[in-house]
Amino acid sequence: MRRLFCAVLLVAAVPAGATGIAVQPYGTTPDGAPVEKVTLTNDRGMTLAYIDYGATIVAAAAADRTGARRNVVLDLPDLAAYQRSTRKWGAIIGRYAGRIGGARYTLDGKTVQLQPNLRGLTIHGGPPGYEQRVWQRRDFADRASIGSVYTLVSPDGDQSFPGKLTLHVTYRLLRASDEFRIEYEAVTDAPTVVNFTNHAYFNLAGAGSHGLATHRFQFDADRYAVTDANRVPTGELASVAGTPLDFRRPASAAARLQAPSALLGDPPGFDHSLVFTKGPGQLARVAVIDDAASGIRMEIATTEPSAQFYTANAFDGKEVGSSGSAYQRYDGFAFETQHLPDSPNQPSFPSTVLRPGEVFRSITSLRFTRP
Repeated sequence: MRRLFCAVLLVAAVPAGATGIAVQPYGTTPDGAPVEKVTLTNDRGMTLAYIDYGATIVAAAAADRTGARRNVVLDLPDLAAYQRSTRKWGAIIGRYAGRIGGARYTLDGKTVQLQPNLRGLTIHGGPPGYEQRVWQRRDFADRASIGSVYTLVSPDGDQSFPGKLTLHVTYRLLRASDEFRIEYEAVTDAPTVVNFTNHAYFNLAGAGSHGLATHRFQFDADRYAVTDANRVPTGELASVAGTPLDFRRPASAAARLQAPSALLGDPPGFDHSLVFTKGPGQLARVAVIDDAASGIRMEIATTEPSAQFYTANAFDGKEVGSSGSAYQRYDGFAFETQHLPDSPNQPSFPSTVLRPGEVFRSITSLRFTRP
C-alpha cells in the first residue's frame, strides 16, 4: 500500500484587507469564468504571485546579493498567453504527472484505459489538463504564514481515471523567511492513482535571463529511472555514478550539456526522473541550486520520493515572458517533485494508488537564501 504522507493544514479565513495579501482581476476565460491574481508579500519583502487559472504560480521574487528582489519564475504576460500555451507554466499537474506507458494500467484486476497521445502514451493525465481549469480559491492568514487553498473536484471518469477526486493545493508563504510551500491533500471515492506536481520553470538569475551557465546544481539523488525511446520507465533504477545525472556534488548542468552523451540525447537535454536518497515520506532537503550571477540560492525540500529535472530543452523562442524576453532553449529549469512516471505499471516503484478512506498528503518547500 502506498505510504501516505502526514501534513498539518492550519488555515484561517483571511479578513478583508489583510496585510500581505492583494487580489486583483486577471481576466476572463472564453466561457466567462473570472480569473484573479493573488500577490502575497511577507514581512521580509518576498512576494509570491499566482492565478486561479491552473492554480498557476506566475512570480516569486527572491533577494539577490544586493538585497534587490528578482522574479525567478518564468512567466507569460497575460491570461490569453497562458491559455494558448502547452508548456503548463507554473501550473498544478494531475491527475497523474508524468508518463503512463501504453495509456493504461491495471488496478485490482481491472484495466483502466486512458487517453493516448500520438505516441500511444498518456502524459500529465491527458486532456483536459488541470492547468486548463479555473480552480476555486480561499485565501488565509495565520500567525506564521499567508496564502491560499485551491480546490479542484475531478469527477469519476475525468481524463478517463476512475473515482471522484477532491484535491486541495495550498500555497503558503512564510512570514519570517523567504520560503513558500506547496501542500497537497486529496481523497477519492473509488480506487485510483494520483501523482501531482507543480510545473514551474526557474532561472535564478531572473526570469528572462538567458541560459543556465551561472547555475550550479546539487541533488541528493543516487539513482535515476531508465527509460525507453518514448521516455517511459523500463522499471530499472540505475545508479547516477559516472553519468551526467550525478549531481551529488555541486556541478554545472550547462557544462554537461556541451559534452556528447547518449543519456542526454541529441540535441542534449536533461529530462530525467531522479530518485532521492532520503527515507520514504520524510520531509527533507533534496536539492540546492546556486546562481553566481545573482547570488541567489534555492533549497528544495519535499516528502516526495523523486523529481523530474528538465532544462527547457524544447523552448524555441516562440513564447515571450512579461519581461519582454523570448524564452530560448535552456533558459530555465524545472525540478518537479513527484512520484515516478509509469508507477501504476511498475510494481517495484513507490505506489501511487489512492483508495477510499485514505488521504494523500504531500509537501514541497522552496527556500531562498544568499549563501
